[in-house]
Amino acid sequence: MNNKQLKIKQNITLAYLNELYQKLEKFSNENLLDLVLPTKITHKDFSVFPSFLQFIATWVRQPNSGNLYLPITEFKNLEEYLDQEFVYPIVVLSWEKKIFNTEGKNIKSLLKGLSKDYFSRMEYLKLKQNDSVPIYCFDHDLSKRGYSRFFYNSDKSLVSEEELDFNLYPVFKKVGSFNKGVFQNSIKNKIDDFSKITHELFFNTDEHARTDIDFQNLYPNIRAAYFRFQKRKLNSYLNQYKDSNTLYKYLNSNLPLNENSEVYFLEISILDSGPGLARRYGNITDLNSISINREVELIKECLYKHNTSSVGIRKERKGLGLDRVLKTISGKGFLRIKSGRVDVIRDMRNKPYVRSENSVGIKLTDWNNSDNTFSEHPECSGSLISLIYPLGNE
Repeated sequence: MNNKQLKIKQNITLAYLNELYQKLEKFSNENLLDLVLPTKITHKDFSVFPSFLQFIATWVRQPNSGNLYLPITEFKNLEEYLDQEFVYPIVVLSWEKKIFNTEGKNIKSLLKGLSKDYFSRMEYLKLKQNDSVPIYCFDHDLSKRGYSRFFYNSDKSLVSEEELDFNLYPVFKKVGSFNKGVFQNSIKNKIDDFSKITHELFFNTDEHARTDIDFQNLYPNIRAAYFRFQKRKLNSYLNQYKDSNTLYKYLNSNLPLNENSEVYFLEISILDSGPGLARRYGNITDLNSISINREVELIKECLYKHNTSSVGIRKERKGLGLDRVLKTISGKGFLRIKSGRVDVIRDMRNKPYVRSENSVGIKLTDWNNSDNTFSEHPECSGSLISLIYPLGNE
């Protein structure tokens, strides 16, 4: 029997990813479901690229996930194709599967050297993309690709916050090279804050996203950071998000603009394919055993400053550190959290940080409804925390 195929379109949006999750759920009872990648992807929306990788990780984890198909025929096409930033992480996540070209030939052996070369160029910021920088850690990869030099020392211990600040300077410089004036005037003096955010969020993945809730290693597993400089006309953003009350209000809140009425953002996203915030924090095997409102409450508890009851991979009780992130972007940023069945947002510009006495006081809004009614989405793997931070003088 031929496997079912899920063919990915080129234009990736958050709405389209929701459709893909629904199809994944629909095909969950099929024997095997193959994934067919497009020749290229376009993604202009906030948080879209890491959301796409989160979807891929969810497909990989499905019991009926099948083979991966790449839309190439010859080796020279393969080398060029792998240069696109979405291909490498998908190939590594799918390494235990058969990877075919359009002619049905298993091309995994051809990918070994190319993927090794890509990793080396990525680690030393030699990739072609100038407006974005991905940093990947693959816990199932026994080679050094499992631990990026940006986040880990040679003995696989995490770098300190001060060391990360130093390590990430060239990352932010490359992202800012898209507009050197923006780097000099808006990013350079904020690197300390951006590094603190990254350290808090990625440290959480090391503690909470390398194993399942029973502390068994996850295989395969991705933990990643993604930095991207975004520039668009403000009116373009407003037209795109006119039906999203919370995001529209944020974009229409007197953001700093350049002389062409464009707004600049730095996106920082931290992704993992671990058990997810509610599963880890609540020690929950099956999310369907709790309501969607309870799942949101568990995520709020992860954001609560004085909550230290989450147990990490070393079986130590540690806070998740997310309160510090809220405090750092208060009055400026916009936050999105996608984990489990939940997709929630927080406008930190119009609703700045306020110290809460308990998790009930933490305000989160549903991505779809822009109110306190929370949608239940098909379950995704792990957690994604994305934020945008406006660049420019105010």
